[in-house]
Amino acid sequence: FTCGHNNIFEVMDEDFDAAHGADLLGLALGKQPGASDLDDFVEVQIFFDGTAAAVRDGEVLRFLTARLCEVFELVLPDLDQYLWHRDRFILEIVEVSASDDEAHLSGHLRIGDGVEDEWFLVHLLRKLTASRPDTSSRVFDADGEILLIEAALAAPRWLTPSNAEHRCWLRGGLIHLLPKPQPGEKPQLSRQDALAKLRSVGSNTAAKDRVQRAIEARLEGYPKRAFELSRHMARAVLPEKVARLLLAYPQLIAVILDHLPTPPSRELLRLRRDLPDEESSLHLDCEAMAANECTVLVGIRFTRLQYARLMSLRCQLPQRFSRKRWRLPLGMKESSVSERSMQLGAMICAGLEAAYLEGPRSATASLRFPRPLPGDVLPEGGASRQSSAGWSTEKDSSSVVAQRARAQQADLDAPFRRELLKALGDEALKTIDLTEHWRDRDDPEAWLHVSHEEIDREMHARQAEFEAFDKKRAAPRSTQAPMAAKASPDQLQEEIAAMGSKISGLLHSFSGHDGVDPGIGDAAPRAPAASASSTASGAGEGESDSDEDGSEDLDVLGMEEAPEEAGEDSDENAEDEGVGFGMQDYYAELDQQLETSLDGDLPEELPPEASAAAAAKEAGKLPLSSRHVKVHSSERLELDLHAMEHVLASFCSENQLEPGPASLLLGELGLAAPSVAVRSVGILDAMD
Repeated sequence: FTCGHNNIFEVMDEDFDAAHGADLLGLALGKQPGASDLDDFVEVQIFFDGTAAAVRDGEVLRFLTARLCEVFELVLPDLDQYLWHRDRFILEIVEVSASDDEAHLSGHLRIGDGVEDEWFLVHLLRKLTASRPDTSSRVFDADGEILLIEAALAAPRWLTPSNAEHRCWLRGGLIHLLPKPQPGEKPQLSRQDALAKLRSVGSNTAAKDRVQRAIEARLEGYPKRAFELSRHMARAVLPEKVARLLLAYPQLIAVILDHLPTPPSRELLRLRRDLPDEESSLHLDCEAMAANECTVLVGIRFTRLQYARLMSLRCQLPQRFSRKRWRLPLGMKESSVSERSMQLGAMICAGLEAAYLEGPRSATASLRFPRPLPGDVLPEGGASRQSSAGWSTEKDSSSVVAQRARAQQADLDAPFRRELLKALGDEALKTIDLTEHWRDRDDPEAWLHVSHEEIDREMHARQAEFEAFDKKRAAPRSTQAPMAAKASPDQLQEEIAAMGSKISGLLHSFSGHDGVDPGIGDAAPRAPAASASSTASGAGEGESDSDEDGSEDLDVLGMEEAPEEAGEDSDENAEDEGVGFGMQDYYAELDQQLETSLDGDLPEELPPEASAAAAAKEAGKLPLSSRHVKVHSSERLELDLHAMEHVLASFCSENQLEPGPASLLLGELGLAAPSVAVRSVGILDAMD
């Protein structure tokens, strides 16, 4: 009973988690509720040509700090209009101590499902590198080089995931591809070597137009399109302090969505009990509001992807955030406030409270940029991750751009709960005029409803693009097909006859275990000894004569023996020429020993070939000239083809093998025996 009782409670727990919208698969794989997927990220690296000189002068930190301010001055207008799907973009200075690396600016952010964040970064980097010719940048994600992945149908064939790292760059507003690795070079290219090649070669490394067009097509309409995708305004009924906080720090909405659905109520209660008294008292539901506090109806900004995800959630909130306990804004009737606005406000507050109780460290970055007042962007007592020496000049410390550049990376490791309490108590939030953010309607949601026809059109267009690519790639392989179609029947007959003659010549050529004799162009077969003699004489006259006169056979395999007339000098030279001749002598000696052992019982008065054949015939075996077959020499192999044919046919019959291409082709050309052409399908000819 106890075991069954425990199982019932386990099932009830799973059902309870499922009712709250918990990610059961993620929990089974060890993912904590509200945790982000660390695999979904994008990273950028920005390098400047003058960094090496700054390192020699001992001013690398000041140099990169000045570059950071210049970068922000260029991209700040776009950054202020964009809302990130998950993490806010942070650009930091990376100092290196290794001699094989270079100090640079770096940014890393998790994107989740927000793929547009990647391409907005690409837009910013193209804008930056086009404005600064001394700047080179890379952008990549968990899958690799995103620019090459997007332009895969136009990229060179030699580019593969194994050699693509550090070969794709943005410089001068264009895509640059470093050259293909040469024979003897490592396929992987280090970052320092890549920068050296990029800066030395310059514009010669710019990718072809089709690669540039592929990236431009992906960024068509940017940055306007990116701003549209990152902006959807929806009304929500929120406590006044929460409304001011979200208007001052709009990136907090990503933190809230990371904690929806909320953990079960018992888990939230446990987290609150573990907090100190000064931190455990924060509640964001309407019942905890003071008498002088009220709710307000304001427009909250989402990205389209965030809003679509929020609308698809079907989760049960704690009772404190239920509809009947949520207050209407002061002076407004229930009929004037939509049910969705009330529900949306409750979900936002529940997610923010869950984030506060769990206290994720990465959420602190959402409270650093932007601030409501441009002159009050530096956190009190906040310190940058880098030393303050780089910000010591009056220009760097006084300009608004410099202050915001420093604030976006300041004190990011501070506890989120402490920073959220500080932000809620900030007097600067009270200066926000809530009436300016009141809205009488939500943004249209036509984009949220996509028909099957639209999806099919996009799928067909993409499929047509892939088919055109496959057809283009396959075109070189089928260049002979149109020629064959235009050929007359007589020409085709001549080509087939020529093919049959060539195959017939191959069949009549001498072959060893190393393959067919190289001299296949001759009509009549020749003995290997003659071929060896001609090769030896040709070698004595010089290589140039052999190259010019095509009538002699070349010793391609290097297996032919030297003429016997060479005498003792030849033997001495063979011993001096290396291991190859020594091994041949060793094999010849083994052959003699095997022949003596296998053929030792044959009568000595008969010739060797006759003795072996007679003895084999008396024993009922194959009438071969010797019981030992030499397979490493250049001489022809003596096998009983009739017996071998039956052995192969039996093997093929047992394994149910079909006739191979050789037997079928020879049968069509009329070169095979009649019995072969009409043979049953289940039996394979010996030629296969």
